[in-house]
Amino acid sequence: MKTEFFRATDGSQDTIPDGEVSKTWNTKNNSFYGDYEDVSDKEGKLIYSAAHFSDPGVDYVFSPGERGCAHSHHRMWQRAVKEEGPTLILEDDVQLIFERSAGGEASGKTFTARLDEGMRKAVEADADVLYLGWSGHRGGNYKHHEDEEGELDSVIRKAEYVWTTVAYVIWPKGAKKLLEAAQPMNQPVDNFMAWEAREHRLNAFVLLDEGDEDDTWSGGIVTQLDFNGDSDIKKSDGGDQGHDPTEYLAKKGA
Repeated sequence: MKTEFFRATDGSQDTIPDGEVSKTWNTKNNSFYGDYEDVSDKEGKLIYSAAHFSDPGVDYVFSPGERGCAHSHHRMWQRAVKEEGPTLILEDDVQLIFERSAGGEASGKTFTARLDEGMRKAVEADADVLYLGWSGHRGGNYKHHEDEEGELDSVIRKAEYVWTTVAYVIWPKGAKKLLEAAQPMNQPVDNFMAWEAREHRLNAFVLLDEGDEDDTWSGGIVTQLDFNGDSDIKKSDGGDQGHDPTEYLAKKGA
């Protein structure tokens, strides 16, 4: 297996083509799953009510980190579409050693064993993407979709809308679908991939670790280092990290 350290796009320094990643994005799609609150200015004057985030949606400028991250994955899809087989993408803050939901510590050995099992299942399911770390809604814990008979496998589950791109396997056909949809990418990359899965345009699955249950919100065979304290990629809409939801608001009428 070939491995390579892939230099990420620096959103504050590198040129990112507008035709590949937009400069702004709208919250309407993410509002189906994300929890938004009223946003006020420093004087307490209401800028947007919670309802605005779903209708008509609120426009944000990508933070430099978000746009660089989105472009980095876009570039990886350009590589993956040319491969004969699947590509494993690991972000630089991925963790393979952590406390497992079933107890005990995850390791390279448990990672490999569970990934091997998940890959067999994913191939059988004709997957486009297999998330190795995830949070959000999938088979057994859908929000808008409904479970189908035989769908609740103990190893992989159909993804409805899951966040994070810390680790996933993508097949060439999946990369092609995402590149064709990204004309340009008009959401942060995890939101973008999640929406394509939600709309049934991307056949995406999550890999469960032993002990991950239907009510497990975040799971998989990896975790992400200091997710809530991540300072490299500011969430333009604030996100679960509590970043300032007014800093990257797009100007009205812009």
